[in-house]
Amino acid sequence: MSDQHIPEIVVAERRPGHAAFIGWSLVLTLFVYLGFGHILHQLIFPLAPPDPATYPRAGDELVSLSEGVRQRVLAVSDGWIESELELLPGAAGPPMHYHRAFAETFSVTRGTLYLELPDGVVQVGPGERYQVAAGVPHRPFNPLDEPVTVRDGDGAQSIPLSFAACLVQLYSLMDERGGEGPWMLLQMAVLDPICDSHLGAVPGPVMTLGRILLAPAARLAGYRNYYPERSLHPG
Repeated sequence: MSDQHIPEIVVAERRPGHAAFIGWSLVLTLFVYLGFGHILHQLIFPLAPPDPATYPRAGDELVSLSEGVRQRVLAVSDGWIESELELLPGAAGPPMHYHRAFAETFSVTRGTLYLELPDGVVQVGPGERYQVAAGVPHRPFNPLDEPVTVRDGDGAQSIPLSFAACLVQLYSLMDERGGEGPWMLLQMAVLDPICDSHLGAVPGPVMTLGRILLAPAARLAGYRNYYPERSLHPG
């Protein structure tokens, strides 16, 4: 039997510096993206602040089909609003969220409000009120077949006008784009600073980091902090 030539298998050596080079390249790319991105976003092409003339006024109605809510503005004074909130039958309400700068008081005048909190769900009946402190995640919803009417603050000025203006924007965007989605992360990266509404499942530092990372990309994709044409009183 003749000798058969067995090909030599050459194993390429892994160069330790290759992974390090890729790692440092990614770090440098991220640094350039954040540096130049935020220079463009905040210094060269800063977003104009929303025009208060486009904000909701007494008698306006804020409607969200995706959340199943209808909110009537009763009065506006010194940057705060009094409102009456109606949750339609089967309304899912907003996602779990919290506000850093203000508390919310729910005074039920009709039906039974279901309020999801970190430690469970509470029910608030007619004539009862429940205050959610600032920083506490919550979600009002209505699983029943009858509508629920809530008077925010029971006549007290409990919701910032800028937050109500933000709701107008979000309601319009969510109804148009089918509720939540990846677009929401980009939108909130530039809208969140005037909204004070933060997802309850995401820790504050993570939310802040996400906004820093996504804001330049959101601006590049055309997202803005306010859309006057979506307001109830376009400027």
